[in-house]
Amino acid sequence: MPGTKSDWLLSAPVTATNAKADTPLFPYLARLMRGEDLARDEAADFFRALAVGQCGSIQMAAALTALTAKGETADELAGMAAVMRELAIKPTAPKNAVDIAGTGSSSAKTFNVSTAAALVAAGAGLIVAKQSNRGVTTKSGSADVLGELGVKVASETDIAQTSLNGIGLSFLFAPKFHPSLNRLADVRGRLGIRTCLNVLGLLANPAMVSRQLIGVWHPSLLEPVAKVLSLLKADLAWVVHGADGLDEISINGKTHVAAAGGGEVRAYTISPEDFGLKPGKTEHLKVASAKESAHIILDVLASRRRDEARSLIVINAAAALVIGGIARDPMHAARLAEQSIDSGQAQNKLERLIQVTNKKVVSSQ
Repeated sequence: MPGTKSDWLLSAPVTATNAKADTPLFPYLARLMRGEDLARDEAADFFRALAVGQCGSIQMAAALTALTAKGETADELAGMAAVMRELAIKPTAPKNAVDIAGTGSSSAKTFNVSTAAALVAAGAGLIVAKQSNRGVTTKSGSADVLGELGVKVASETDIAQTSLNGIGLSFLFAPKFHPSLNRLADVRGRLGIRTCLNVLGLLANPAMVSRQLIGVWHPSLLEPVAKVLSLLKADLAWVVHGADGLDEISINGKTHVAAAGGGEVRAYTISPEDFGLKPGKTEHLKVASAKESAHIILDVLASRRRDEARSLIVINAAAALVIGGIARDPMHAARLAEQSIDSGQAQNKLERLIQVTNKKVVSSQ
């Protein structure tokens, strides 16, 4: 019968058919194929075996596929994210630092809103430790657009720390801060399907921030991701999805929010009016390249654009300011975000970031 597990699969021993396949990962692969959920500590051991074990790439791909087909539980994601954090190179960030990131893959593909919002929020006084990577499902990932803006995101980790300390803003390039996962990332890329890694990256900021604004590409991810953040002891995190499909806070109608904090998850909706902003369409803000995205961001930061692109950046930066405790309410936060742009502080953050990340490191030898 379609949709059910074969009797022979359910009754087969959870052992490898040959010595080559008998790795620490194999028992978990067999269980996931059966549709069994893993406990949080088991998921942690599974991910450790997947990331740093002695298994082959074929078995790694099979394990990722089996977990994706089964569907990840909050406990499984929390266990895996904890190991991903453990394995990361960890920059030091203040307790109130905020990450602003999205899963990508949204049906409403606009310019890199979260990257621009990070610059604006930092210009308003927020400490931002934002994760960054090349585009996987798009040609304009955060790292791609930053490169177009003149920021060298692939700098060594000590440059990112210097940036965080001196500017109050850093873009943490995932391959540099999660070097132990490079082999797993290669398998994921060759596999070509969306897996738990699309979500895990958002849950494993190497700076160990406990305040986050996370955009997800599908509404079904809202509460599960928020529940995982709650399990990981987030101080305050908003998981958001625009009703128009945007994996950011949208100005085109309402945005669904699942907020994690204080050990609980609350679901509600927000709208542009809550921030004192006018609703607006976003279809004309779609881009086909990182260069186009960078052009929009530069125009907004220079106050050459005061349209929906600016409003979209302002509303997301404002949410980050609320999450970080800089603003007392959404309207106050939006005014601070607008001031960050109009005063030139957001643009100043970008210019300083370009200087710091492109500075040549002089060897002591």
